[in-house]
Amino acid sequence: MSNPLVMRVLLAVILAVCAVGAFLARAERAEVTIRIAFLASNDDEDYVGAMAFKQSVEAAAGSRVAVQVFPSGQYCGSERECIEALQGGMLEMHQTTFGGLAALFGPAQALDLPYTFADDAVAECVMDGPLLAQMGDAILEQGLGLRLMAVGNTGGWRSFATTRQRIQSPADLARLRIRTLPSALEQEMVRLLGASPTPLPWSEVYYALSAGLLDGTKNSVQDVVGMKLHEHVRFLFVDRHSYMGAMWWYSERQWQALPADLKPIVAEGFRVLAIATREAAAARQGPAFAAFRASGGVVDEVTPEQREAFRDATRGLRDWYERRYGADWLKRLDAAVAACETNNGGRR
Repeated sequence: MSNPLVMRVLLAVILAVCAVGAFLARAERAEVTIRIAFLASNDDEDYVGAMAFKQSVEAAAGSRVAVQVFPSGQYCGSERECIEALQGGMLEMHQTTFGGLAALFGPAQALDLPYTFADDAVAECVMDGPLLAQMGDAILEQGLGLRLMAVGNTGGWRSFATTRQRIQSPADLARLRIRTLPSALEQEMVRLLGASPTPLPWSEVYYALSAGLLDGTKNSVQDVVGMKLHEHVRFLFVDRHSYMGAMWWYSERQWQALPADLKPIVAEGFRVLAIATREAAAARQGPAFAAFRASGGVVDEVTPEQREAFRDATRGLRDWYERRYGADWLKRLDAAVAACETNNGGRR
């Protein structure tokens, strides 16, 4: 090993030790420690948002607050563990998808109804509006111990990614094994399209595709490339059927213990977090498509006629939802979407 290389290694070690020391010193001085845990890696929109939150809150609160970020399941190894830690007050912050919340609050699946949002502007207008505030209040009223603080983006939009079958119409999905979240609505959507839903944890999708246990998945191009699924996925049908919203939660127990003058600082941190995740998702889309095509993948952008065919094939989902959860949240969602579309497509 050459002397310059030795010096670079030693310098890197010294800087790392200094960073850890500074972090521990801050944590010891802090009046409040906010722990953020999620299952995604440190190369993901969730991590970008968490770091934006950390920077915002620590800058505004000074030494009173220390924010610790635990990606990749370092703090809690499953969705259930993370939620239970939130509810128990052992963890301050975590995020779920709409479908991931379904086991606790089934009506949230309305936000996953396919082809509901025309574009990012409409989706984000709805996420930032009164509908999500009302849903957050309903969840608090049920005593679930979760306070909804913001809705960001965790990957763009869900589309169909398949290994062998190119998708041009709903009929092309017949009998394919498609990975879904453990969400009853997502599974029913896949059934309506003639495919076989296979709910799997995100961490198991790569192996399932490589072993031929799946024929495809419902994910964004960013996720497909980010998790190297394009080593097995050959076709993308970009229909953008669901906005990949991330609901960011604060432990209600810890929120009540938070000093009153710090609450606006934390709330502003969540606003910054949501913006950062949305910007990261948008910035990563183009490079992800380029990487997918460079690997030999085929990308098909949905046409208006195809979108209408898929919309027709999945219309039964609204009836399915209403039978289980009633029409109230559907009406609220429809009203929110209409208002945002009227508001110049949600742009402000």
